[in-house]
Amino acid sequence: MILMFTLLEAQGQGFLREYWSILTDPAHVSVEITLTILLDGLLLGLVWPLIRRYFHSVLERQHAALDEEHGIVHHGDHIHHETGGDTHVHPPVQCEDV
Repeated sequence: MILMFTLLEAQGQGFLREYWSILTDPAHVSVEITLTILLDGLLLGLVWPLIRRYFHSVLERQHAALDEEHGIVHHGDHIHHETGGDTHVHPPVQCEDV
């Protein structure tokens, strides 16, 4: 890479001079920022729902596996343990399913 820069400088093209002029050009910098914002916003807007859906399904599977492992059954606003009685801080709720 250094050899490439040296060859460009030797040919009189002034790579570093051109690089610096592009880097400090306000119009070029503003176009880069605008394109970055647009493309990142578009990409994030299209991909984020897919990522969120994937993680939601992973968490649902993990939750179901842990419930099965610990013998927990969900009934609306309360839970039952299949191996024993209800574990509540408050008095147990009567459930028609039991």
